[in-house]
Formats: sequence, C-alpha cells, structure tokens
Amino acid sequence: MRITGKVDIAAGGFQTPEVPKEKVSTGQPAAGAPQDQVEVSGQAKEIGRLQAAVSKVPDVRTDRVENVKNAVNSGTYNVKGEAVADKMLKEAVIDSVI
Repeated sequence: MRITGKVDIAAGGFQTPEVPKEKVSTGQPAAGAPQDQVEVSGQAKEIGRLQAAVSKVPDVRTDRVENVKNAVNSGTYNVKGEAVADKMLKEAVIDSVI
C-alpha cells in the first residue's frame, strides 16, 4: 500500500489503495488465458440427488407414532426388557467411544 498525505473524510478516514491503471481487473479473462472449470462426478450428483430425497422425508413417521400410541392406549404394547437393556448398553458403549 502506498501512503499519501490525503485523507478521505467521506470514507471514514481510510485511504483507498492506488492501483496502477494496467492492473485494474475488469472481471473478464485475458484473451488466451486459461479458464477455470468444474466437473461434478457421477457419485457427487448421486449424493446430491439422495440428499434432496432425504430432505423431503418427514422427521417423524406419523404412521408409526399412531400405531405405538394406539397400542399403548389399548394396553397391547409390550417391550422385552432384554431388548431395552441391549439397546441401552449399545448406546452406552458408543457414547463412551465417542
């Protein structure tokens, strides 16, 4: 940056750097200059498609919730204690590893 004795009050007291005319960019690539390109792999396209599909699926499966609610209300919802204990132990092991 080149410091001059000028202070621009309107710009909050900050000086703008003086750029020589030949270095000012117009945003257009120079003739013959290589241009950037991006190619998305088939796998990346598939991941994008799957993410879009998953985002459309609701977080709560209301049909399953209603089935469990009805079973609890009617007294027919039974859970094996072994299954609950197994799930709790698996989660405890995973939590301790993470």
